[in-house]
Amino acid sequence: MDTNKISYIKELNDKIFNPTIFHNYINIVFIYTPPKVGSTTLISSLRLSGAKFCIAIHIHDENMLNILTQYKNYHNVTILDIIYYNSSIGKNVFVIDVYRTPVERKLSDYFENISNFHFNNNEEFIINYDNNKIIDRFNSIFPHIANIEYFNDIYNIDVPTSFDFDNKFIMTINQNVKFIKIRLQDSNHWGQILTHLLGFEVLIIKDYITENKKIGILYKRIKNEYKIPINFLEYIQNDKYFLFYNSPLERELYLTSLANNQTNFFLPFSDSEFKFYLKISNQNQYHNFIQRNHYLDLGCICNACSNKRFNIFTKIKKRDYTDYTDYTDYTDYLNSRVYHEQAVYEQNIHKLNTIRNKINYEITKHYNDKNKHKNKHNQHNQHIVKLNMKNIITN
Repeated sequence: MDTNKISYIKELNDKIFNPTIFHNYINIVFIYTPPKVGSTTLISSLRLSGAKFCIAIHIHDENMLNILTQYKNYHNVTILDIIYYNSSIGKNVFVIDVYRTPVERKLSDYFENISNFHFNNNEEFIINYDNNKIIDRFNSIFPHIANIEYFNDIYNIDVPTSFDFDNKFIMTINQNVKFIKIRLQDSNHWGQILTHLLGFEVLIIKDYITENKKIGILYKRIKNEYKIPINFLEYIQNDKYFLFYNSPLERELYLTSLANNQTNFFLPFSDSEFKFYLKISNQNQYHNFIQRNHYLDLGCICNACSNKRFNIFTKIKKRDYTDYTDYTDYTDYLNSRVYHEQAVYEQNIHKLNTIRNKINYEITKHYNDKNKHKNKHNQHNQHIVKLNMKNIITN
């Protein structure tokens, strides 16, 4: 690799991992996955559980890298370049990818962009669309969406010959970087798996679930109504990732559940038709941005955020809220996310309340002491009067 590119990689890397802030951190975890596989849950969980043990970054592709760093990538630096650079300077680097079963991943990917890309309309209007219209569009693009697997196709590493269904993960090491693959269907075991692999306790906090977003009303409706065309079922049966990441029994159960809700043959877009669809949808797209504030934890390591993170982590662990699926049952902490501005504001309010309470305590104590002294004085005077009266009577 030429010197200029290495210099540019360092420049980009310092933009991502500010050396002034993160110079003491030795562990870096890249959640480097396709969208809609549970990666937001992973990044929020790692930040909430291990912000003092590691830096965790969430990224999907080079376009996202360029936007996050606000750099023009003249040297075509890839995410893998950044990953291996950190390994070369002595960091302990982990890269995590997630597998998700095909229909669920495709449907979730579709709904992630349903308003700004697929229908170019506000969610408030789309949730009232006819179900058949939503399903027809989904079926038209079904074979073309959410197909890539990073662990197998992007990382350029030697992949194990089979998935470890007992331990529920596989890992391979390349240039001292630990590449890990887990499955969304094993999310109840992620805490145990990642605690073992990363060396600190990880609690899994489900975050950014499609069903809990504004579009979730429609998403639930379509999930309940969707019937898979028979030719799509055949497509899944032969999918190499489905075959690799699911055991024979898991494949049988999954395909049986789909077959119980199958429908007639559907003709999707051809490759050329899909390319034209992408072109038109991109031109019509009314907003295109990387969402930053949808995380439970943005990863800031300032004192205010660290304190808030510790309090939330302790509350979750104490009350065992690691397996929830319904946000409404956990509003006592889910409405309180670890955002720097909010954490600082809350810390300042806490300081003001502490000062106010201390002042109130001192005022109350002063009046109590004054009243106590006054009562003692009155008691003393009463005692003198009694003595005087006794002497008068006696004499």
